[in-house]
Amino acid sequence: MKILSGHVSPETAYLVPDYPYGYTLRCKIRYWLESNKHGARLVSQTTNPKAAGFGGDVWNKPKASTYAKFAGCMVLDDNDHVAWAGLDEYTDAKTAAMWLETYRTGLCEYDLKRAEAWVILKTAYELLRDQKLKEKANV
Repeated sequence: MKILSGHVSPETAYLVPDYPYGYTLRCKIRYWLESNKHGARLVSQTTNPKAAGFGGDVWNKPKASTYAKFAGCMVLDDNDHVAWAGLDEYTDAKTAAMWLETYRTGLCEYDLKRAEAWVILKTAYELLRDQKLKEKANV
């Protein structure tokens, strides 16, 4: 796995120059991570090979995944395919801390601060929850 960073807009996207389009055609595809107040999500966009003769690449409408509330990181898997991993509110504290250490180098500054804050808050929440459960069990 290779962490990709800096791909935050269509202009700075990670470009794959030879991507299947239907059964026989080939196109380009670009990937980037979009981060905003809603969280982070992966966006992809292909060219239309049927419109290639009109003076350059004609890009189709971008396709976006669902948001991960706190952070996202784009990676190349073992087959050199683009994938992404997100940190959301359903992740437990231990997994969130491991996620942050694994993907820290691929996060933009905004996502890094948000992810670090989430790991601290989630850890504190789980410690308090476990303490209250122990107290309740001893009553």
